[in-house]
Order: sequence, then structure tokens, then C-alpha cells
Amino acid sequence: MNLFVTLFGGMLATALLYALGRRLRLSNFWAAVSAAGLTVSAYLAHVVLHRPGLDVITLHLVAYPTIALLLNQLYGGRTGLARNVHWVPKLLLAFFAVLTVLYGGFIYVAAHGLPQWLAAWWLPHARDGRVYTGFAGVVEHDRGAAKVIATHMRTEQRLAERGWRVEIEGLRAPRAGQPQPVRVRVTDRQDLAVTDLAVKLQWARPGQRPSAAVELAADGHGDYRGSLPPLPAGGWVVYLSLERSGADPIRLEHSLLVH
Repeated sequence: MNLFVTLFGGMLATALLYALGRRLRLSNFWAAVSAAGLTVSAYLAHVVLHRPGLDVITLHLVAYPTIALLLNQLYGGRTGLARNVHWVPKLLLAFFAVLTVLYGGFIYVAAHGLPQWLAAWWLPHARDGRVYTGFAGVVEHDRGAAKVIATHMRTEQRLAERGWRVEIEGLRAPRAGQPQPVRVRVTDRQDLAVTDLAVKLQWARPGQRPSAAVELAADGHGDYRGSLPPLPAGGWVVYLSLERSGADPIRLEHSLLVH
């Protein structure tokens, strides 16, 4: 279940539960408390099963009670919508309405990219491709991100020790919804093909768990061929594993932008 569904779906559920509580003749206070309590409890059950990052959990645990609090303030009058609501609750309501729209926009841009015609107004090189951003829950970030540079340098060192050069074709400009052929060629210091490898391919959204490994077929002449499945538009990471019997595997990562 993606962030957009859990965050905004939960906020909508909070509002609906509040309305149901008032329909059942609960007081304004207890309708708000029960609505927030039920949605938070449901989300905590989701957390136990799926274990999202703490930043994602915080977003939800702030959003649900906030909606309940705003409804409590807005409908605090004895008869329906309070007509003489103080300007402070009105300002809070407007602030969180704008914040909700911004959240939705950030999540959309992180997953689908900023439309080119819009990005081209103020972003350099935006005409060269769709622009994506990071957002908690869409692009996760944890302590593993701090190891990326060290891992990359260690991989480069291991390739140099073995004298391997890796060429990858097919990951330059894939199209959304279309399978993408991939060819990998590995050569040694004498520019001879390395043919005794098991080359495996995985893919995932940045920060997410990679898919099950798919082994590329060797043609006996140093080429390993396979394909990526049709992927939705957005940012992806492709993992390439080079395995040889009796040696530690080498894992390469390649950023992929699907248009």
C-alpha cells in the first residue's frame, strides 16, 4: 500500500469516522477522539506488518489527529458548523489545507515527476528529461543510504582487482510500460570475454526492497542477455550481480529513469 493511499485515505477515514460519531450522537469531543483513535490504531497495525520508516510513521501520526482536531474546532458549536469560529482555528484550518495540497504534490512529483512544461519555467536542463524529487515513503532514506559511497568505492576496487570491465546496454532511455532488453558484457585485462559468470538482474524503487533476481542468459561469447519487465514511469534502481564459482559476488547499482 503506497504512501498516498495510507496518508490521504487515513485522513479521509478520520473525517468520515468523525461524521459517523456525530451521527451516532457522540459529543463533538468524543467524536473527534474516537475518529483519531480508530485511524491511528489501524495504522499502527499496518506499521507492525509493513515496518515503514520512522519519518513515514510520524507523517501519519501527525496527520490523523490533526484532522480530528480541526473538525473538533470547526464543528465545536452546539448547532452544526460554528458560525462564530475564532480566527485562529480558521487560520489553522487554512494552513493544514495548504499543507495537505503540498504533501499531495510532493508525493506525486516524487513518484511521477514534475511535468516538463512546468519544470522548464525555472529548472535548468529540465527539457532534457522529467524531474523527480525525493519524499519520505516514496524515496526512503535510512542509515543504509550513508553506506552508498563506501559500497560504490569497494565495488570499483574489487572490479579493478579482478581486471574486469563491465559494459551495460539497454538502460539509457527505457519507456514506461514496455519491456526493456538488457545486454551485459564483461571483459578482462586482455579484453577477452569473461564467460563463466552467473549474471543476475534485480530492480526496485529507490530505497525499496529489490525484486526477485532474474538470471541473464549467457550466449557463450561473453554476452549476457535478458530484459526488464514493463516498469511504470519514475526513478528506479537496477542491481546487477556478477557471480563466479568460488569467489564473492560483485554487485553493481545503476540508476534508471523511466519516461
